Amino acid sequence: MANNNNSRGATMRLPAISLFATLIATGTMLNPAHADQIKIATDATFPPFESVDASGKLVGYDIELMEAICEAAKLDCNIFNAAWDGMIPGLIDGKYDALISQLTVTDKRRQVIAFSDVYSHPTFRFVAKKGAGLDITPEGLAGKIIAVQTGTPMDAYVTAHFPQATIKRYDSGSAPYLELSAGRADLHISYQAQIIHSFLKSDSGKDFELVGPQLTGKDAKEFGEGVAIAINKKNVALVEEINKGLAAVRESGKLDALNAKYFGE
Repeated sequence: MANNNNSRGATMRLPAISLFATLIATGTMLNPAHADQIKIATDATFPPFESVDASGKLVGYDIELMEAICEAAKLDCNIFNAAWDGMIPGLIDGKYDALISQLTVTDKRRQVIAFSDVYSHPTFRFVAKKGAGLDITPEGLAGKIIAVQTGTPMDAYVTAHFPQATIKRYDSGSAPYLELSAGRADLHISYQAQIIHSFLKSDSGKDFELVGPQLTGKDAKEFGEGVAIAINKKNVALVEEINKGLAAVRESGKLDALNAKYFGE
């Protein structure tokens, strides 16, 4: 009798087992589009890529791009502001599912987090007071004060290449400009597009200019391979879904349209 009961029980479970196997085979159970809302953090202190407008709304290039990717990939995304210094630790710990905040892909970061495909290759520049006559060399910047956002490629670059300079580090992307404007720093280094569109075109930046050479990942390893969306290494399915969405945004021309809207490219 016991054997008959077991046999009947196994027969009744077969459809469920078959359904489970089908879901795994098709990827439905692993597909983030069918899971909970995707939590995406950004450091909204870095216009025109990400910032908060007067109404409290997140705006900027990365915000629009992430919204387009989520729409194309049919992901239910919640994009919100977070402190820069806690973003990568929060991603590793599972507090966030993904990050979009002009994150450059580097070997060091690849050790702890995963990345989507690269969606841009930024140029980096120094900015200083007009007519300062600064020599952008290790010797020329000895004793000068360089303001940077902490934990960024720019921080890593000046730390490695300008050991005789005084480096001031700040948690937000906007703070170095305040230091520069107030005369408490001689230079700042950031994305060229960010310097131009958020600072030089403003009243605060009218007395400043780009200085030194244009720099990319080809010039220094600290600048990385390009900019991508960061994702928890354990969430392979989400990496795939975001890459599908990014590919669709690129193929549709929306990525080019965003570049034209924000940077005239």
